[in-house]
Amino acid sequence: MIRFVAAIALGSALLAPVAWSQGRRQPDPPPSRPTTYDPDRTTCDVERIRTAFQQHLQPYVDQSAAVLARLRDLQLEMTRRSLKRCVERELLTTQQADQLAKELAASPIRP
Repeated sequence: MIRFVAAIALGSALLAPVAWSQGRRQPDPPPSRPTTYDPDRTTCDVERIRTAFQQHLQPYVDQSAAVLARLRDLQLEMTRRSLKRCVERELLTTQQADQLAKELAASPIRP
């Protein structure tokens, strides 16, 4: 019995450095699920969306034009998705959402 326990302990000690050297300290945590926010009347307010869109690029004003353009594209994409959810919840009309999306897309890249 002692030999069996000693063999198990020795085997574990020999395998641990292999796992350690391969970067397998612990299993990866499960991926987190993205959070989807349901819009309400406050978040779907046209003026609030317009103001937020203009303000969100302020922290990046010192970045290159290429970086700002990419950030703005991402921001437009997220805003369009938010507008779509507002329309689906009947908090905005399709016409309001389309008009705002066009307005924001035509706004200058530099805040």
